[in-house]
Amino acid sequence: MVAGAGLLIWLLQGTAKQNAQQQEWVNSFHAIHAAEPETSQQLEEERQENVQPPQYPELTGMEGVLTITSIDLEAPVWLGADQATLAKGLGAIPDMDEPGVMDGSYAIAGHQARVFGKQFNRLHEVSVGTTFTFQTVEKEMIFKVFDLQIVKPDEVEVLDPQKGKAIMSLITCYPEYSNEYRLIVQAERIDSK
Repeated sequence: MVAGAGLLIWLLQGTAKQNAQQQEWVNSFHAIHAAEPETSQQLEEERQENVQPPQYPELTGMEGVLTITSIDLEAPVWLGADQATLAKGLGAIPDMDEPGVMDGSYAIAGHQARVFGKQFNRLHEVSVGTTFTFQTVEKEMIFKVFDLQIVKPDEVEVLDPQKGKAIMSLITCYPEYSNEYRLIVQAERIDSK
């Protein structure tokens, strides 16, 4: 019983620490976004050059904040989909289009079964018609889910751009605690039409 109680305390403390770190990053990002417009524009340009000003070194490599209210998710998105980035949180797959670009495709990957933190633990609860936001320093974009697919890990053509759409794909392993397949939630930007 002592070992079980110790494990439970370890899990609770680890989750609280991870959630606090994620919230700190989100709060810092929102502080940048709330800055004067000239400052926000300068920060966006520096972000595109992968540079962050000295007052926000903890945000180096941060692409934006993904908010999916229906699954209680507000999380920073970092550039990269390697293990180190995904251990930190959600990761934008490199070498894709900028988010929200017409005829473009942008993808965010995240773990579903995390010991600490949320990430995409509840992504399987999202359905067609769900809306969510992605906020960069420069703008906030609204996306609406139009498709859900379960594919093999090598079926990357699902991420290809589609004519007339600004696509964002959310990717996680499927089923829970397995990496046999990928759950792909695809959404189209709806605030730019």
